Amino acid sequence: MHPSIILLSILPFVAPSAQFNLQKLFGPSLSPGAEIILRSDANWAQAVQQRWSTWEEPTYKGAIKVATVRDVQNVVKIASANNIQFLATAAGHGTSKTYSRVRHGIDIDLSNLRYVNLDATKNIITIGGATKFQQIWDVLQPAGKEISIFCRALRYGAGIGPLQGLHGLMLDSLVSVKLVTAKGDLITVSESHHQGLFWGIRGAGFNFGIVTEATFRVYDTTYSGQVLEGDLLFPASANRSIFQLVASFDETLPKELSLTTVLSYNPKTDKSSIILNIIYFGAKERAQPYIDPFLKLGPTKTNITMVPWNKLYAYLFFGGNSTACRKNQYLSSAGQGLRRTDPATFETFFGDMTNFLRQYKAIAGTFVATRFPNQAVLAVPDESTAYPYRDIKTHLLYQHIYPNNGTLDEAVDSFLVDARKKFTVTSGYDNLTMYNNYGHGDESAATLYSSRKLRRLIRLKREWDPKQQFSFNNPLPLHWP
Repeated sequence: MHPSIILLSILPFVAPSAQFNLQKLFGPSLSPGAEIILRSDANWAQAVQQRWSTWEEPTYKGAIKVATVRDVQNVVKIASANNIQFLATAAGHGTSKTYSRVRHGIDIDLSNLRYVNLDATKNIITIGGATKFQQIWDVLQPAGKEISIFCRALRYGAGIGPLQGLHGLMLDSLVSVKLVTAKGDLITVSESHHQGLFWGIRGAGFNFGIVTEATFRVYDTTYSGQVLEGDLLFPASANRSIFQLVASFDETLPKELSLTTVLSYNPKTDKSSIILNIIYFGAKERAQPYIDPFLKLGPTKTNITMVPWNKLYAYLFFGGNSTACRKNQYLSSAGQGLRRTDPATFETFFGDMTNFLRQYKAIAGTFVATRFPNQAVLAVPDESTAYPYRDIKTHLLYQHIYPNNGTLDEAVDSFLVDARKKFTVTSGYDNLTMYNNYGHGDESAATLYSSRKLRRLIRLKREWDPKQQFSFNNPLPLHWP
Protein backbone atom coordinates (compact mmCIF):
# COMPACT_ATOMS: atom_id res chain seq x y z
CA MET A 1 0.00 0.00 0.00
CA HIS A 2 1.36 3.44 -0.92
CA PRO A 3 2.49 5.54 2.12
CA SER A 4 0.25 8.46 1.19
CA ILE A 5 -2.77 6.17 1.14
CA ILE A 6 -1.87 4.83 4.58
CA LEU A 7 -1.72 8.37 5.93
CA LEU A 8 -5.02 9.29 4.35
CA SER A 9 -6.64 6.25 5.88
CA ILE A 10 -5.53 6.87 9.46
CA LEU A 11 -5.22 10.59 10.03
CA PRO A 12 -7.94 13.14 10.70
CA PHE A 13 -8.21 16.03 8.28
CA VAL A 14 -6.01 18.27 10.47
CA ALA A 15 -3.86 17.73 13.53
CA PRO A 16 -5.80 16.97 16.75
CA SER A 17 -6.03 19.37 19.64
CA ALA A 18 -4.94 18.25 23.13
CA GLN A 19 -5.58 21.58 24.87
CA PHE A 20 -9.20 21.85 25.95
CA ASN A 21 -11.27 21.89 29.11
CA LEU A 22 -13.91 19.18 28.95
CA GLN A 23 -16.28 20.76 31.43
CA LYS A 24 -16.15 24.26 29.98
CA LEU A 25 -16.33 23.16 26.37
CA PHE A 26 -18.97 20.43 26.58
CA GLY A 27 -20.75 20.89 29.91
CA PRO A 28 -23.23 23.60 28.82
CA SER A 29 -24.54 21.48 25.94
CA LEU A 30 -25.18 18.27 27.88
CA SER A 31 -28.41 17.01 29.41
CA PRO A 32 -28.74 16.85 33.23
CA GLY A 33 -28.17 13.09 33.20
CA ALA A 34 -24.88 13.20 31.32
CA GLU A 35 -21.57 12.88 33.15
CA ILE A 36 -18.06 14.14 32.45
CA ILE A 37 -15.32 11.96 33.93
CA LEU A 38 -11.65 12.89 33.61
CA ARG A 39 -9.06 10.22 32.98
CA SER A 40 -7.32 11.37 36.16
CA ASP A 41 -10.45 10.95 38.30
CA ALA A 42 -10.26 8.24 40.96
CA ASN A 43 -13.53 6.68 39.81
CA TRP A 44 -12.51 6.34 36.15
CA ALA A 45 -12.44 2.54 36.20
CA GLN A 46 -15.84 2.32 37.90
CA ALA A 47 -17.70 5.13 36.16
CA VAL A 48 -16.58 4.53 32.57
CA GLN A 49 -17.06 1.45 30.40
CA GLN A 50 -13.63 -0.18 30.41
CA ARG A 51 -11.95 -1.62 27.38
CA TRP A 52 -11.49 -5.29 26.70
CA SER A 53 -7.79 -4.75 25.98
CA THR A 54 -5.14 -2.16 26.83
CA TRP A 55 -3.01 -3.26 23.85
CA GLU A 56 -2.57 -0.36 21.41
CA GLU A 57 -5.31 1.47 23.29
CA PRO A 58 -6.50 5.02 22.63
CA THR A 59 -5.62 7.70 25.17
CA TYR A 60 -8.33 9.93 26.54
CA LYS A 61 -8.41 13.23 28.33
CA GLY A 62 -11.73 12.09 29.67
CA ALA A 63 -15.08 10.52 28.95
CA ILE A 64 -18.53 11.92 28.39
CA LYS A 65 -21.13 9.44 29.53
CA VAL A 66 -24.09 10.53 27.48
CA ALA A 67 -27.65 10.24 28.71
CA THR A 68 -29.50 11.04 25.50
CA VAL A 69 -29.01 10.85 21.76
CA ARG A 70 -28.98 14.65 21.71
CA ASP A 71 -25.92 14.46 23.96
CA VAL A 72 -24.17 12.32 21.34
CA GLN A 73 -25.03 14.82 18.63
CA ASN A 74 -23.76 17.78 20.65
CA VAL A 75 -20.51 16.07 21.59
CA VAL A 76 -19.81 15.21 17.96
CA LYS A 77 -20.59 18.75 16.80
CA ILE A 78 -18.42 20.45 19.43
CA ALA A 79 -15.55 17.97 19.11
CA SER A 80 -15.54 18.34 15.34
CA ALA A 81 -15.63 22.11 15.49
CA ASN A 82 -12.64 22.09 17.87
CA ASN A 83 -10.68 19.38 16.09
CA ILE A 84 -10.86 16.97 19.04
CA GLN A 85 -10.58 13.26 18.37
CA PHE A 86 -13.24 10.95 19.77
CA LEU A 87 -14.37 7.35 19.88
CA ALA A 88 -17.75 5.97 20.87
CA THR A 89 -17.62 3.04 23.31
CA ALA A 90 -20.41 0.49 23.66
CA ALA A 91 -18.99 -2.58 25.41
CA GLY A 92 -15.29 -1.89 24.77
CA HIS A 93 -14.54 -5.03 22.76
CA GLY A 94 -12.68 -3.52 19.82
CA THR A 95 -8.99 -4.30 19.35
CA SER A 96 -6.83 -2.91 16.55
CA LYS A 97 -3.61 -0.99 16.26
CA THR A 98 -5.61 1.78 14.63
CA TYR A 99 -7.30 2.69 17.94
CA SER A 100 -3.99 3.91 19.34
CA ARG A 101 -4.07 6.81 16.89
CA VAL A 102 -6.58 8.51 19.16
CA ARG A 103 -4.41 10.71 21.39
CA HIS A 104 -5.83 12.81 24.24
CA GLY A 105 -9.31 12.43 22.81
CA ILE A 106 -12.80 11.92 24.19
CA ASP A 107 -14.43 8.62 25.02
CA ILE A 108 -18.13 8.96 24.19
CA ASP A 109 -19.47 6.37 26.62
CA LEU A 110 -22.80 5.03 25.36
CA SER A 111 -23.48 2.82 28.40
CA ASN A 112 -26.79 4.57 29.16
CA LEU A 113 -28.12 3.61 25.73
CA ARG A 114 -28.82 0.00 26.67
CA TYR A 115 -32.35 -1.23 26.13
CA VAL A 116 -34.24 -3.94 24.27
CA ASN A 117 -37.74 -3.58 22.82
CA LEU A 118 -39.19 -6.68 21.17
CA ASP A 119 -42.22 -6.64 18.90
CA ALA A 120 -42.90 -10.36 18.72
CA THR A 121 -45.87 -9.90 16.41
CA LYS A 122 -43.78 -8.15 13.76
CA ASN A 123 -40.65 -10.20 14.51
CA ILE A 124 -38.44 -7.17 15.06
CA ILE A 125 -36.29 -6.04 17.94
CA THR A 126 -35.00 -2.52 18.61
CA ILE A 127 -31.93 -2.06 20.75
CA GLY A 128 -29.92 0.86 22.10
CA GLY A 129 -26.49 1.54 20.69
CA ALA A 130 -24.59 0.05 23.65
CA THR A 131 -26.83 -2.94 24.31
CA LYS A 132 -24.97 -6.12 25.18
CA PHE A 133 -25.84 -9.37 23.46
CA GLN A 134 -26.82 -11.17 26.66
CA GLN A 135 -29.53 -8.55 27.22
CA ILE A 136 -30.91 -9.30 23.76
CA TRP A 137 -30.78 -13.06 24.19
CA ASP A 138 -32.53 -12.95 27.55
CA VAL A 139 -35.46 -11.05 26.05
CA LEU A 140 -35.73 -13.22 22.94
CA GLN A 141 -35.47 -16.75 24.33
CA PRO A 142 -38.46 -16.61 26.71
CA ALA A 143 -40.50 -15.11 23.87
CA GLY A 144 -39.66 -18.02 21.57
CA LYS A 145 -37.41 -15.94 19.30
CA GLU A 146 -33.78 -15.95 18.25
CA ILE A 147 -31.33 -13.76 16.34
CA SER A 148 -28.37 -14.49 14.09
CA ILE A 149 -25.54 -13.17 16.23
CA PHE A 150 -23.95 -15.53 18.69
CA CYS A 151 -20.41 -14.44 19.28
CA ARG A 152 -18.55 -11.36 20.43
CA ALA A 153 -18.14 -9.98 16.90
CA LEU A 154 -19.62 -6.55 16.45
CA ARG A 155 -22.79 -6.32 14.45
CA TYR A 156 -21.90 -3.63 11.90
CA GLY A 157 -18.87 -5.45 10.47
CA ALA A 158 -21.07 -8.45 9.65
CA GLY A 159 -22.12 -10.34 12.78
CA ILE A 160 -21.03 -13.97 12.58
CA GLY A 161 -22.16 -16.92 14.65
CA PRO A 162 -23.51 -20.49 14.68
CA LEU A 163 -27.01 -19.46 13.63
CA GLN A 164 -25.77 -17.92 10.38
CA GLY A 165 -26.41 -21.17 8.52
CA LEU A 166 -30.11 -20.71 9.29
CA HIS A 167 -30.54 -16.91 9.35
CA GLY A 168 -27.48 -15.39 7.65
CA LEU A 169 -25.18 -12.77 9.09
CA MET A 170 -26.56 -10.35 11.64
CA LEU A 171 -26.26 -7.54 9.10
CA ASP A 172 -28.63 -9.52 6.88
CA SER A 173 -31.27 -9.09 9.59
CA LEU A 174 -30.67 -5.36 10.00
CA VAL A 175 -33.79 -3.32 9.26
CA SER A 176 -32.62 0.20 10.13
CA VAL A 177 -30.34 2.27 12.35
CA LYS A 178 -30.40 5.69 13.93
CA LEU A 179 -27.03 7.20 13.06
CA VAL A 180 -25.26 10.32 14.32
CA THR A 181 -23.21 11.57 11.39
CA ALA A 182 -19.94 13.50 11.27
CA LYS A 183 -21.99 16.72 11.18
CA GLY A 184 -23.83 15.72 14.34
CA ASP A 185 -27.10 15.09 12.49
CA LEU A 186 -29.35 12.22 13.53
CA ILE A 187 -30.61 10.27 10.54
CA THR A 188 -32.48 7.05 9.90
CA VAL A 189 -30.68 4.66 7.57
CA SER A 190 -32.55 1.80 5.93
CA GLU A 191 -33.58 0.37 2.55
CA SER A 192 -35.90 3.36 2.11
CA HIS A 193 -33.78 6.09 3.75
CA HIS A 194 -30.23 6.75 2.53
CA GLN A 195 -30.15 3.45 0.68
CA GLY A 196 -26.53 3.79 -0.43
CA LEU A 197 -25.35 4.40 3.12
CA PHE A 198 -27.43 1.43 4.29
CA TRP A 199 -25.41 -0.71 1.88
CA GLY A 200 -22.18 0.67 3.37
CA ILE A 201 -22.94 0.32 7.06
CA ARG A 202 -23.64 -3.38 6.51
CA GLY A 203 -19.99 -4.30 6.44
CA ALA A 204 -18.20 -1.02 7.26
CA GLY A 205 -20.61 0.77 9.57
CA PHE A 206 -18.03 2.09 12.02
CA ASN A 207 -16.67 4.34 9.25
CA PHE A 208 -19.75 6.51 8.89
CA GLY A 209 -21.09 7.52 12.29
CA ILE A 210 -22.30 6.45 15.71
CA VAL A 211 -25.22 4.03 15.83
CA THR A 212 -27.48 5.05 18.71
CA GLU A 213 -30.28 2.59 17.92
CA ALA A 214 -30.76 -0.40 15.62
CA THR A 215 -33.70 -2.53 14.58
CA PHE A 216 -33.28 -6.16 13.51
CA ARG A 217 -35.49 -8.97 12.28
CA VAL A 218 -35.79 -11.90 14.66
CA TYR A 219 -36.89 -15.48 14.07
CA ASP A 220 -38.88 -18.22 15.77
CA THR A 221 -36.57 -20.37 17.85
CA THR A 222 -35.05 -23.51 16.42
CA TYR A 223 -35.82 -26.71 18.33
CA SER A 224 -37.92 -24.95 21.01
CA GLY A 225 -35.05 -22.73 22.07
CA GLN A 226 -32.73 -25.58 23.06
CA VAL A 227 -29.26 -26.20 21.65
CA LEU A 228 -26.72 -28.97 21.99
CA GLU A 229 -23.42 -27.85 23.49
CA GLY A 230 -20.54 -30.31 23.44
CA ASP A 231 -16.91 -30.03 24.54
CA LEU A 232 -14.19 -32.61 23.94
CA LEU A 233 -10.65 -32.26 25.29
CA PHE A 234 -7.78 -33.86 23.36
CA PRO A 235 -4.02 -34.12 23.80
CA ALA A 236 -1.76 -32.52 21.22
CA SER A 237 -1.17 -35.92 19.59
CA ALA A 238 -4.75 -35.85 18.21
CA ASN A 239 -4.02 -32.65 16.27
CA ARG A 240 -3.92 -33.96 12.70
CA SER A 241 -6.78 -36.44 13.17
CA ILE A 242 -9.07 -33.73 14.50
CA PHE A 243 -8.42 -31.42 11.57
CA GLN A 244 -8.83 -34.23 9.08
CA LEU A 245 -12.32 -34.73 10.47
CA VAL A 246 -13.01 -30.99 10.45
CA ALA A 247 -11.82 -30.82 6.83
CA SER A 248 -14.29 -33.55 5.89
CA PHE A 249 -17.06 -31.03 6.62
CA ASP A 250 -15.72 -28.38 4.23
CA GLU A 251 -18.48 -29.06 1.69
CA THR A 252 -21.01 -30.86 3.86
CA LEU A 253 -21.41 -28.98 7.14
CA PRO A 254 -25.13 -29.00 8.08
CA LYS A 255 -26.74 -25.62 8.57
CA GLU A 256 -27.44 -26.42 12.23
CA LEU A 257 -23.86 -27.44 13.12
CA SER A 258 -20.79 -25.41 14.14
CA LEU A 259 -17.33 -26.74 15.01
CA THR A 260 -14.77 -24.73 16.96
CA THR A 261 -11.26 -25.86 17.85
CA VAL A 262 -9.23 -24.07 20.51
CA LEU A 263 -5.49 -24.68 20.69
CA SER A 264 -3.59 -23.68 23.83
CA TYR A 265 -0.36 -24.34 25.70
CA ASN A 266 0.13 -24.81 29.45
CA PRO A 267 3.59 -23.62 30.55
CA LYS A 268 3.27 -25.37 33.92
CA THR A 269 2.90 -28.82 32.36
CA ASP A 270 4.75 -27.94 29.13
CA LYS A 271 1.91 -29.51 27.18
CA SER A 272 -0.47 -28.29 24.50
CA SER A 273 -4.08 -29.35 24.17
CA ILE A 274 -7.12 -29.01 21.93
CA ILE A 275 -10.72 -28.38 22.87
CA LEU A 276 -13.30 -29.18 20.23
CA ASN A 277 -16.59 -27.38 20.76
CA ILE A 278 -19.70 -28.64 19.00
CA ILE A 279 -22.91 -26.60 18.72
CA TYR A 280 -25.99 -28.13 17.13
CA PHE A 281 -29.39 -26.48 16.88
CA GLY A 282 -31.53 -29.59 17.00
CA ALA A 283 -32.10 -32.89 18.77
CA LYS A 284 -29.16 -34.71 20.34
CA GLU A 285 -29.88 -37.89 18.41
CA ARG A 286 -29.61 -35.96 15.14
CA ALA A 287 -26.29 -34.47 16.21
CA GLN A 288 -24.82 -37.77 17.40
CA PRO A 289 -23.62 -38.98 13.96
CA TYR A 290 -21.51 -35.82 13.67
CA ILE A 291 -20.12 -36.22 17.18
CA ASP A 292 -19.28 -39.94 17.06
CA PRO A 293 -16.23 -39.69 14.74
CA PHE A 294 -14.61 -37.25 17.17
CA LEU A 295 -15.44 -39.46 20.15
CA LYS A 296 -13.63 -42.34 18.44
CA LEU A 297 -10.42 -40.28 18.66
CA GLY A 298 -10.45 -40.79 22.43
CA PRO A 299 -10.94 -37.42 24.13
CA THR A 300 -9.63 -37.28 27.72
CA LYS A 301 -12.67 -35.29 28.88
CA THR A 302 -16.15 -34.79 27.44
CA ASN A 303 -19.31 -32.88 28.21
CA ILE A 304 -22.35 -32.99 25.94
CA THR A 305 -25.61 -31.43 27.06
CA MET A 306 -28.73 -29.60 25.92
CA VAL A 307 -29.06 -26.01 27.16
CA PRO A 308 -31.33 -23.00 26.55
CA TRP A 309 -29.78 -21.12 23.64
CA ASN A 310 -29.53 -17.83 25.53
CA LYS A 311 -27.39 -19.52 28.20
CA LEU A 312 -25.05 -21.22 25.73
CA TYR A 313 -22.09 -18.99 26.51
CA ALA A 314 -22.09 -20.02 30.15
CA TYR A 315 -21.52 -23.64 29.10
CA LEU A 316 -18.92 -23.24 26.36
CA PHE A 317 -15.53 -24.91 26.81
CA PHE A 318 -16.55 -26.89 29.88
CA GLY A 319 -18.09 -23.80 31.45
CA GLY A 320 -14.75 -22.14 32.00
CA ASN A 321 -14.43 -18.37 32.32
CA SER A 322 -12.62 -17.06 29.28
CA THR A 323 -9.51 -15.12 30.23
CA ALA A 324 -9.80 -13.27 26.92
CA CYS A 325 -12.99 -11.49 28.02
CA ARG A 326 -11.61 -9.90 31.17
CA LYS A 327 -11.26 -6.13 31.08
CA ASN A 328 -8.06 -4.12 30.80
CA GLN A 329 -5.74 -6.93 29.78
CA TYR A 330 -2.86 -6.41 27.39
CA LEU A 331 -4.41 -8.58 24.69
CA SER A 332 -3.39 -8.62 21.06
CA SER A 333 -5.77 -10.26 18.60
CA ALA A 334 -5.95 -10.82 14.87
CA GLY A 335 -8.00 -12.86 12.45
CA GLN A 336 -7.96 -14.67 9.14
CA GLY A 337 -10.50 -16.38 6.90
CA LEU A 338 -10.25 -19.75 5.17
CA ARG A 339 -12.23 -21.21 2.30
CA ARG A 340 -10.71 -24.65 2.79
CA THR A 341 -9.24 -26.63 5.67
CA ASP A 342 -5.78 -28.09 5.13
CA PRO A 343 -4.94 -30.51 7.99
CA ALA A 344 -1.19 -30.38 7.32
CA THR A 345 -1.14 -26.60 7.70
CA PHE A 346 -2.98 -26.82 11.01
CA GLU A 347 -0.63 -29.53 12.22
CA THR A 348 2.42 -27.43 11.33
CA PHE A 349 0.91 -24.37 12.96
CA PHE A 350 0.16 -26.27 16.16
CA GLY A 351 3.82 -27.24 16.42
CA ASP A 352 4.96 -23.69 15.64
CA MET A 353 2.58 -22.26 18.23
CA THR A 354 3.71 -24.68 20.92
CA ASN A 355 7.37 -23.89 20.25
CA PHE A 356 6.68 -20.14 20.26
CA LEU A 357 4.83 -20.20 23.59
CA ARG A 358 7.42 -22.52 25.06
CA GLN A 359 10.08 -19.95 24.16
CA TYR A 360 8.06 -16.97 25.45
CA LYS A 361 6.42 -18.24 28.62
CA ALA A 362 5.26 -14.74 29.56
CA ILE A 363 2.83 -14.91 26.62
CA ALA A 364 -0.49 -16.73 27.09
CA GLY A 365 -1.57 -17.63 23.58
CA THR A 366 -4.81 -19.11 22.28
CA PHE A 367 -5.76 -19.99 18.73
CA VAL A 368 -9.41 -20.39 17.78
CA ALA A 369 -10.63 -21.88 14.49
CA THR A 370 -14.39 -21.68 14.05
CA ARG A 371 -16.25 -23.41 11.24
CA PHE A 372 -19.66 -21.77 11.01
CA PRO A 373 -22.26 -22.99 8.50
CA ASN A 374 -22.88 -20.48 5.72
CA GLN A 375 -25.89 -21.71 3.70
CA ALA A 376 -28.07 -18.70 4.54
CA VAL A 377 -25.07 -16.35 4.25
CA LEU A 378 -24.42 -17.44 0.65
CA ALA A 379 -28.13 -17.18 -0.17
CA VAL A 380 -27.88 -13.38 0.11
CA PRO A 381 -26.51 -11.75 -3.08
CA ASP A 382 -22.95 -10.52 -2.62
CA GLU A 383 -23.72 -7.11 -4.08
CA SER A 384 -26.54 -6.40 -1.60
CA THR A 385 -24.20 -5.36 1.25
CA ALA A 386 -20.68 -4.01 1.68
CA TYR A 387 -19.50 -7.14 3.49
CA PRO A 388 -17.20 -8.84 0.97
CA TYR A 389 -16.42 -12.33 2.25
CA ARG A 390 -19.58 -14.40 2.42
CA ASP A 391 -17.65 -17.44 1.22
CA ILE A 392 -15.39 -17.65 4.30
CA LYS A 393 -15.95 -21.04 5.88
CA THR A 394 -13.56 -20.93 8.83
CA HIS A 395 -12.65 -17.88 10.90
CA LEU A 396 -9.27 -17.97 12.63
CA LEU A 397 -8.60 -15.85 15.69
CA TYR A 398 -5.10 -15.45 17.10
CA GLN A 399 -5.07 -14.11 20.68
CA HIS A 400 -2.09 -13.34 22.92
CA ILE A 401 -2.16 -11.94 26.46
CA TYR A 402 1.13 -10.75 27.92
CA PRO A 403 2.83 -7.90 29.83
CA ASN A 404 3.15 -4.57 28.06
CA ASN A 405 6.59 -5.06 26.58
CA GLY A 406 8.01 -3.88 23.28
CA THR A 407 10.12 -6.99 22.80
CA LEU A 408 7.09 -9.23 23.28
CA ASP A 409 5.07 -7.02 20.90
CA GLU A 410 7.67 -7.64 18.20
CA ALA A 411 7.74 -11.36 18.89
CA VAL A 412 3.95 -11.69 18.70
CA ASP A 413 3.72 -9.65 15.50
CA SER A 414 6.50 -11.66 13.87
CA PHE A 415 4.78 -14.92 14.81
CA LEU A 416 1.47 -13.61 13.50
CA VAL A 417 2.90 -12.52 10.14
CA ASP A 418 4.51 -15.93 9.62
CA ALA A 419 1.39 -17.86 10.65
CA ARG A 420 -0.87 -15.83 8.39
CA LYS A 421 1.44 -16.36 5.42
CA LYS A 422 1.43 -20.12 5.89
CA PHE A 423 -2.34 -20.33 6.26
CA THR A 424 -2.86 -18.09 3.23
CA VAL A 425 -1.03 -20.57 0.97
CA THR A 426 -3.62 -23.29 1.64
CA SER A 427 -6.61 -21.07 2.51
CA GLY A 428 -8.33 -21.21 -0.86
CA TYR A 429 -7.68 -17.47 -1.31
CA ASP A 430 -4.89 -15.79 -3.27
CA ASN A 431 -4.22 -13.26 -0.52
CA LEU A 432 -4.84 -12.69 3.17
CA THR A 433 -8.62 -12.59 3.62
CA MET A 434 -10.50 -11.87 6.79
CA TYR A 435 -13.57 -10.64 8.61
CA ASN A 436 -12.84 -6.95 9.28
CA ASN A 437 -13.92 -7.04 12.94
CA TYR A 438 -10.95 -9.36 13.51
CA GLY A 439 -8.50 -6.83 12.09
CA HIS A 440 -5.11 -6.49 13.77
CA GLY A 441 -4.57 -3.00 12.39
CA ASP A 442 -1.74 -3.84 9.98
CA GLU A 443 -3.97 -4.90 7.08
CA SER A 444 -4.62 -2.89 3.93
CA ALA A 445 -8.07 -1.50 3.21
CA ALA A 446 -8.29 -3.89 0.25
CA THR A 447 -7.76 -6.83 2.63
CA LEU A 448 -10.47 -5.68 5.03
CA TYR A 449 -13.04 -4.50 2.52
CA SER A 450 -11.97 -6.13 -0.80
CA SER A 451 -10.90 -4.41 -3.99
CA ARG A 452 -14.27 -4.94 -5.62
CA LYS A 453 -16.19 -3.03 -2.91
CA LEU A 454 -13.61 -0.47 -1.87
CA ARG A 455 -14.30 2.20 -4.49
CA ARG A 456 -17.99 2.41 -3.63
CA LEU A 457 -17.17 2.52 0.08
CA ILE A 458 -14.65 5.31 -0.50
CA ARG A 459 -17.27 7.38 -2.32
CA LEU A 460 -19.53 6.97 0.71
CA LYS A 461 -16.67 7.89 3.03
CA ARG A 462 -16.02 11.10 1.08
CA GLU A 463 -19.70 11.95 1.21
CA TRP A 464 -20.41 11.18 4.87
CA ASP A 465 -17.06 11.62 6.61
CA PRO A 466 -14.73 13.72 4.44
CA LYS A 467 -12.70 14.91 7.45
CA GLN A 468 -12.23 11.33 8.65
CA GLN A 469 -13.66 11.83 12.09
CA PHE A 470 -14.69 8.16 12.18
CA SER A 471 -11.31 6.78 11.13
CA PHE A 472 -9.86 4.93 14.09
CA ASN A 473 -11.39 1.49 13.64
CA ASN A 474 -9.76 -0.22 10.65
CA PRO A 475 -10.60 2.85 8.58
CA LEU A 476 -11.50 3.41 4.98
CA PRO A 477 -9.17 5.72 3.04
CA LEU A 478 -10.39 8.70 1.04
CA HIS A 479 -8.42 7.62 -2.02
CA TRP A 480 -7.50 4.23 -3.50
CA PRO A 481 -5.36 2.76 -4.95
